[in-house]
Amino acid sequence: MGGVTSSMAAKLAFFPPNPPSYKLIKDDATGILLLEHFSHRENVDVLRLPTRRGTEIVAVYVRYPMATSTLLYSHGNAADIGQMYELFIELSMHLRVNLMGYDYSGYGQSSGKPSEHNTYADIEAAYKCLEESYGAKQENIILYGQSGLRVMYPVKRTYWFDIYKNIDKIPLVKCPVLVIHGTADEVVDCSHGKQLWELCQEKYEPLWLKGGNHSNLEMYPEYLRHLKKFISTVEKSAFRRNAGRRSVDGFEHARRISDCLEGPRKSTDRREKPRKSTDRPERLKFHEFKFTHSDKAEKLKVSFDHMERSRRSVEYYDKSRKNMDLQLEKARKSVDWCVPCLLQLHNDSVMELSQEEIGREAIKQALKALKKRHLLEERAHAPALIALSRPIISQGSEWKEKAENLEAELQQCYKAQSLLSNQLVVEVAESRAAKTSLQEKEAAITDFQNEVTQIRDECDQLKEDLEQKIKALELVISENHALKTQLEEMTLKAKNAEAENKMLIDRWMLQKMQDAERLNEANALYEEMIDRLKASGLESLARQQVDGIVRRNEDGAEYFVESTIPSTCKHKITAHEGGCASILFEYNSGKLISGGQDRSIKMWDTNTGSLSHTLYGCLGSVLDLAITHDNRSIIAASSSNNLYVWDVTTGRVRHTLTGHTDKVCAVDVSKISTRHVVSAAYDRTIKVWDLHKGFCTNTIIFHSNCNSLCFSMDGQTICSGHVDGNLRLWDIQTGKLLSEVAAHSLAVTSISLSRNGSVVLTSGRDNLHNLFDMRSLEVCGTLRATGNRVASNWSRSCISPDDNYVAAGSADGSVHIWSISKGDIVSTLKEHTAPVLCCSWSGLGKPLASSDKNGIIYTWT
Repeated sequence: MGGVTSSMAAKLAFFPPNPPSYKLIKDDATGILLLEHFSHRENVDVLRLPTRRGTEIVAVYVRYPMATSTLLYSHGNAADIGQMYELFIELSMHLRVNLMGYDYSGYGQSSGKPSEHNTYADIEAAYKCLEESYGAKQENIILYGQSGLRVMYPVKRTYWFDIYKNIDKIPLVKCPVLVIHGTADEVVDCSHGKQLWELCQEKYEPLWLKGGNHSNLEMYPEYLRHLKKFISTVEKSAFRRNAGRRSVDGFEHARRISDCLEGPRKSTDRREKPRKSTDRPERLKFHEFKFTHSDKAEKLKVSFDHMERSRRSVEYYDKSRKNMDLQLEKARKSVDWCVPCLLQLHNDSVMELSQEEIGREAIKQALKALKKRHLLEERAHAPALIALSRPIISQGSEWKEKAENLEAELQQCYKAQSLLSNQLVVEVAESRAAKTSLQEKEAAITDFQNEVTQIRDECDQLKEDLEQKIKALELVISENHALKTQLEEMTLKAKNAEAENKMLIDRWMLQKMQDAERLNEANALYEEMIDRLKASGLESLARQQVDGIVRRNEDGAEYFVESTIPSTCKHKITAHEGGCASILFEYNSGKLISGGQDRSIKMWDTNTGSLSHTLYGCLGSVLDLAITHDNRSIIAASSSNNLYVWDVTTGRVRHTLTGHTDKVCAVDVSKISTRHVVSAAYDRTIKVWDLHKGFCTNTIIFHSNCNSLCFSMDGQTICSGHVDGNLRLWDIQTGKLLSEVAAHSLAVTSISLSRNGSVVLTSGRDNLHNLFDMRSLEVCGTLRATGNRVASNWSRSCISPDDNYVAAGSADGSVHIWSISKGDIVSTLKEHTAPVLCCSWSGLGKPLASSDKNGIIYTWT
């Protein structure tokens, strides 16, 4: 029965957190124990303490500088050190005390199981650690207990199987006791705290927190103030006791010294010393003492004659009592006489005996007198004790029978209580299981209701969708009928277009034959002019004049002037903020067009170096420029993924060409038509645009980004330079790759076509400038210079209008001029203070223009 009740009481009283809120780890470097998830503090020790019951508990000791008191904290039955750690730190700091908190057996990382006796052993181990390891004195240790009764179920009364019966133990406490209790506590009723305080021997002013419940007392400011006041009072009282004890010890020590110095003197105090009372309870106690310490077997052997003499009638009891009092009086007189005799003996023989011998003799005389008196008292009280024991002996059998009956009833009660306890445990488990099942079913019902509501909404939505689909289907059917009608009409138109197309092809073939005849006439004229001009040395002029006819330029032949080698700076123009990446000249003009990082296009007069016009509307940095042969439209490639087309006459944006998905880095216009424009972007595509309509007509996709491109002289081929260092030729109509050659070991940055269309100039990040034959794609020249470094992926070089020189900028700010025929540098121009990004030669032969990363443009003659 006891095991059942203790296990049930433990289940109702102990609720260790599961899993524990902390883990113990050991520092490899120092070997000290630490709490996981808590940073190490210098004033905190984590300990493992063995107990007398064989378990091992975990404790935390918090030091406070200059503290005199130590708080031994026993936490509630539903917590562990991991949950209380921060509270321990705060209490130690605010109360200015050392603090030791510990986990009970079975709590946290402590071994064993929680029980009443294990908790006693746990606090003994913590108390012993404070005394032995930290030198705490008993008067400086304050015991703090949280939640005196079990805390998981409301407690309104105590039961026979409860543990920790504080109501029985509190009267034995002989030190100040402080009780703090919340008036709104629904777990442990406030009346329990008041009863405990009433039974305290040394009461301290209690704290009844109005509105406080079982677990929020620490949140009240008066809680901390009252606790601090109590600790201060305890420390002061301990100080007074220590001071008083020191003063009494000092007084006793001084008195002993004084007695030794004065020597023995006669006593003048004749009063009787206090003696033990001779009433019956004291005699009975003395009799019990003697009976216990003598030979029990011999004392129990009492003869029948002695029993008969003891069984005297009640009338003789008074006479025996008078005799007893007389004998006691004689004994007292003998003791009283012994003291004066000893004193007289001491006075007579003070000269002969030493003080120690006198004391021994006096003690011996007093013992003899006391023995004689005790014997007299024992003989005098024996008859009375025997007479009093008779009714007790006669009632012994009756009491024994009653005791056996009560014991049998108690066994029945224990059995019934055991059955009730087992039934209670089973019913509690069944109740919890039923409650859990009910909650699960309620949750399932709620989920099903939500699903039903959701399905209904989905059905309604599907109905609406079905109606819309039906309407859409009807609309599609009607549109289908209309499209069939249109198809029939378009089929008829297609037949008519085929017939018309056949007629146009015939006309085109006729025109082609006429063009062939004109070409033959031009070739004949060219040969005739060559023969005529050989004598005068104007062969190049004649060749250029005839080229204008061969290329079928819409505006006729171009002007030709022999290019001069630039050597001096004519103008310095501050053109753009953030850098100028592209410049070019108008055809057969000295006007310069520039685009930069400030999103603007500017037109300059190179004769005066003044700004003549500014075009706005670009939404990104200008990376490349192109102009039509009639000088009416300017096209800019922008970092905003678009191309912008301006009308030079009005200064407005005529088209915004969209379609690229990354920045557009190169653009060019056909040399025989103002309609076709080609662009390259970092989305790995080349797009062909119809400038009249403003949309893309073809897209070429490749695997390596293109940095620069240009049209061939006939407008049917696109030359492109790529990041992989290759030069590629594309068919503008089909978008197919015609030819490919490795032009540079690093990325190609610039492509320029000579005026006669037979040579292509490429520049690369390998700091070389190569000349390729357009027909065979073989290298016909390589130009290099010491210190020449290409500045960026879009650094542009150029060929002079007479196809005799090449100009290219360097990262050191220099502009180098090479002779194509000799392959050597003929001039180096040094005025730039930043890397040169672009060079452009006027079609009139001069000047040469260059731009850099600072946005400065220089013109050279």
